[in-house]
Amino acid sequence: MDQLLLHACCGPCSTVALPAWQAEGLAATLLFYNPNIQPSCEHGRRLASLEEFALLAGVGLHVHEGGGAADWFAAQNGAAGQERCAACLNLRLYATARLAAARGVPRFATTLTVSPYQRHDLIRLAGEAAAAAHGVEFLYADLRAQFARSGQESRRLGLYRQRYCGCVPSKWEAWAMQRSRLRRPV
Repeated sequence: MDQLLLHACCGPCSTVALPAWQAEGLAATLLFYNPNIQPSCEHGRRLASLEEFALLAGVGLHVHEGGGAADWFAAQNGAAGQERCAACLNLRLYATARLAAARGVPRFATTLTVSPYQRHDLIRLAGEAAAAAHGVEFLYADLRAQFARSGQESRRLGLYRQRYCGCVPSKWEAWAMQRSRLRRPV
């Protein structure tokens, strides 16, 4: 089987992304590098969920802390909105490509493509740029159709499922969206 380094944002997204890549004949190792996730207790919950899934799935998991949240804050450099998301994706996918190249793994992908809330155009741009910079291949698969199934699988496996992307601004955006749904007239 060909090797793949699969950047994983969390356990729930991995429940459908990992089998999708395995069905393509790829042997994946999961990588947890998400310095965007705040607060630290949330980071810990997501990592624990992914560790549990990796154990259940029988796959390797590499945890790369880098500079932690300091990496994310430095990459942001005052960015907002779409620029904030692009900077975050670049940070995480460049680190994934760099690690793939260092380990001799010829390709990488990300579980972020499961989410309908992610900007897939930005994921592709970041992944392709990171691949070119490090001499590896970025594989993209639009797995948004599997999003509901990832929820079902995470409930079945008892995995923690988060309600926001990870950074503090995304937490506030998710809270505001939920609040506006509650205020809608029926």
